[in-house]
Amino acid sequence: MRLFISADIEGVAGITAREQAGPQGFEYAAARQLMTNEVLAVVRGARAAGVRECVVCDAHGNGLSILADQMPEDVLLVRSWPRPLLMMQGIEQGDYVGAVLLGYHAGAGCIAGTMAHTLSSRGILGLRLNGQEADEAYVSAATAAAFGVPLLMMSGDDAFIAASAPVLRPLETVVTKRTCGMFSAMSPAPQVVCEALEAAAARAVTRQADANLLSPGADIAVELTLVSRLAAELLDFLPLFERVGANGVRFRVADMPALNRILSFLMFYNAV
Repeated sequence: MRLFISADIEGVAGITAREQAGPQGFEYAAARQLMTNEVLAVVRGARAAGVRECVVCDAHGNGLSILADQMPEDVLLVRSWPRPLLMMQGIEQGDYVGAVLLGYHAGAGCIAGTMAHTLSSRGILGLRLNGQEADEAYVSAATAAAFGVPLLMMSGDDAFIAASAPVLRPLETVVTKRTCGMFSAMSPAPQVVCEALEAAAARAVTRQADANLLSPGADIAVELTLVSRLAAELLDFLPLFERVGANGVRFRVADMPALNRILSFLMFYNAV
């Protein structure tokens, strides 16, 4: 069996601030270790339940946050950007028993959540797919479903789990911390969270037959609200996009891989 793990950093226990989220931050080195430890905990749990290979996608920031030299031999690691499937690169390669969204966070449209945003905090205010508010977890779960891979488990702060679990319906959830504000949270000791992640991963893999696919279907109507009204104006020059209000555009895509490609282009061409 193989398991896919998409790992972000904002939902990791102990992570609360920008100083931990990128190379310019004085706590980034420590944050990378915290994130790596949580990935390793999920790998251990999956292995105990019979998984023989894990593909881990480093889905945060520069895509170089997970410490590659600490990955075991049964792990393949996807790193760096740009890539056509964004936070789910690698899901298209081979068969998987399921997917895990590790260290995820609330979306831009959520009123609560530590370090809440959707894909690009400097560029995107909101994303809706067929009328459904879509945070990063929704996009990731729907992308996995496009390749026939169900969502087994996800972890993050309590606001993220409360908002996303009823929609995504993973088999297992792990609350890594209690949000106190945009850049504040109360976390258990990291080793306690890692123990919970390891146990939850083992349970999720064991219960794989109960998992559901989340799919918005084909011909997806996309509504994208941007921070910059200039970005909305310029995108309206292109045939694909239709401007909606000062900061919004809408367009249609055939499927989730196509949406990922468009979002990847917009983000890495500095359009959003």
